[in-house]
Amino acid sequence: MQSEFFDKNKRATVYNNIYIYKIISLVILAILTIILIIMFFRDKAIVDGITDSPTPPIFYVMLITLILFAFSVIFDFYILHRTASIGRHLNRLAYIDKLTGLPNRYSCDLIFESFSSPEILPNAGFLLLKINNLTSINKDNGHTNGNFLISEFSSILEDVSQDYGHIGRNGGNEFIMIMENCDDVKADMFLMDLTKRIHGYNEMNVGDPLEVAYSRCLNRDEHKEKIAELISLGYKRLKEIPQILS
Repeated sequence: MQSEFFDKNKRATVYNNIYIYKIISLVILAILTIILIIMFFRDKAIVDGITDSPTPPIFYVMLITLILFAFSVIFDFYILHRTASIGRHLNRLAYIDKLTGLPNRYSCDLIFESFSSPEILPNAGFLLLKINNLTSINKDNGHTNGNFLISEFSSILEDVSQDYGHIGRNGGNEFIMIMENCDDVKADMFLMDLTKRIHGYNEMNVGDPLEVAYSRCLNRDEHKEKIAELISLGYKRLKEIPQILS
């Protein structure tokens, strides 16, 4: 997973270097085009001053060539701008989960990596959540209803998490919440706010009810030396001793 992520980073660096090279090349061409146009009109004025005869056809050919060249440079700038816009859009999509709009697994890897520093790790808090009744909903009511519930839960999670930390969808039914300077009070407040929102959603009866299971690991209690160890502990607890939001 990490090697695949770093391959994407390497490709992005190469594309950025090519983009910079193209920009520099087009700027140089634009400057040369301006210089050639200036020289053309200067030489034409010199020829017109020397002779009263009509302007030689070669000057008109050169003028048309310069105009076409100038349009070509402008069009190249436009194409480059559009390509950069599309590239930025695709790059954003590469890190966003298509169904939910949450940061996807690649983004989660980046978030986890940022919590590896010795300043942040000792007080990091990690919560792993899943929709506990998703499997039965997919089986009984179809994946369309299951995907709808995933989308609804993601919206709730994104809204609640804004005051607490970073969230992401780290897989099919795996949602992560990771916080800096996290103690029991902060984790409890987040879970309490999330529970209120889930209760409110279930009371509206807009679809299948949400049942959410979670595990939590606070590194001020666990004293893990690597963020990966804290995350692994969260996965182990969710599998072996899941807690239910109620």
